Amino acid sequence: MSSSPPINVGLIGFGLSGRYLQAPFYRAHPGFHVARVVTSRADELAAEFTGMNPTRDLDIVLADRAIDLVSIATPNATHYEFARAALEAGKHVLVDKPACATAAQLRELRDLAAANNLHLFVFQNRRWDSDFLTTRKVVDGGALGELVNYEARYDRWKPEPNTKPWKEKPGAAAGMLYDLGAHIIDQAICLFGRPQEVSGATWTQRRDSSIPDAFDLQLTYELPLRVSLSCSLLAREPTPRYTLHGYRGSYVKYGIDVQEDQLKAGILPGHDRFGEEPAEQHGLLHTETNGLTVRGPVMTETGRWMGLFENMHAVVRDGAAPAVALDDVILQLEIIESASGVA
Repeated sequence: MSSSPPINVGLIGFGLSGRYLQAPFYRAHPGFHVARVVTSRADELAAEFTGMNPTRDLDIVLADRAIDLVSIATPNATHYEFARAALEAGKHVLVDKPACATAAQLRELRDLAAANNLHLFVFQNRRWDSDFLTTRKVVDGGALGELVNYEARYDRWKPEPNTKPWKEKPGAAAGMLYDLGAHIIDQAICLFGRPQEVSGATWTQRRDSSIPDAFDLQLTYELPLRVSLSCSLLAREPTPRYTLHGYRGSYVKYGIDVQEDQLKAGILPGHDRFGEEPAEQHGLLHTETNGLTVRGPVMTETGRWMGLFENMHAVVRDGAAPAVALDDVILQLEIIESASGVA
């Protein structure tokens, strides 16, 4: 690790993403220092950062010359505006997914960052999910042979509208395709790259919902591979998180990465069991090796969202390549626009 001084962070927002998904990793990584937090949640902030007072608004952070990186953990509709203002103020930026409402906006931000010799990162933490790391290992290991079908689902049981008003407000970057879809689309891009064709639909499934809260996507790659991605908030019984079929066998994985639940419970990065899934969530591999049928569990890799922060630090201080290329996120938004009828 570089011996340079810590990167001073201005964290914008202290809800779920800011408090639980970002702040603990900045605190655990010696190369970062959270210097300011913009929030109205003074009590919650004091519980996590002893003696720190909330900063009133983004403008104060942008005017602070000591701030190196602005970390945006605010509602989707604010991402483009806040990220643009931070880049114009000369700050590196980490912006929560889906980054922007449109691919055109993210291209603009990418070019603005490059023109000012700044780094723009997107919070695609679920590339470091335990279940996805394991699925990627199975794909790369070739145990399934040539892959013919990859299905990823992000289902939940949430029949009532979200209590956070911005989550249910129609408008730019609203709906589950931008929310949960951003994760599984990004994972598919990580595994397989740019699809040849995209088809699918979004719709409103819950009776009292005002946003598109369900989707089905089909991504076509070089045959025989087909990729299916879907989401429902009315799935009371768990469905497989990943289902893969190939010419030599299948892999099925239930359960979701435990890091978010651990963070909410106060289990922080650095804990001996952080990111470790229980054995009952291990996936099942059924394949053939040297003429023998093999069917049994695959131990889940340890989830490591810290990998995103380690990479950010290495990019800023040591000139490393970003682990999540902005062009991948632009492609993700192009797919979302195509499926939602924007493009």
